[in-house]
Amino acid sequence: MDELLANWKVQIRKGYLELCILLLIQKHHRVYGFDLLEKLREVELDLKEGTLYPLLNRMTSDNVLKSVWETKQIKGHPRKFYSLTSSGTTLLESMKLEFDNSLKIFNQLR
Repeated sequence: MDELLANWKVQIRKGYLELCILLLIQKHHRVYGFDLLEKLREVELDLKEGTLYPLLNRMTSDNVLKSVWETKQIKGHPRKFYSLTSSGTTLLESMKLEFDNSLKIFNQLR
């Protein structure tokens, strides 16, 4: 039974994680990877770098995000900042509607 629950949690988390990342990027307009990790941890959604960066790369390849390296005006190492594309904004709005609908159904079934 524990294995079934663990598998279910993995499946739920995959889509939910993308939604949370897009919400944070929308809220802050542009964010770099490590900052995203910290913001997710603040809301108790702990994530490893090995999970986040491949996801950001895929979303960039899918034209959901755009990324820009910044080296000037930043202390320390260069940082890759992510922001939503217009396609990403459209996708996020659709995801929010779908998530809200899923929550509504869930609450009706409780």
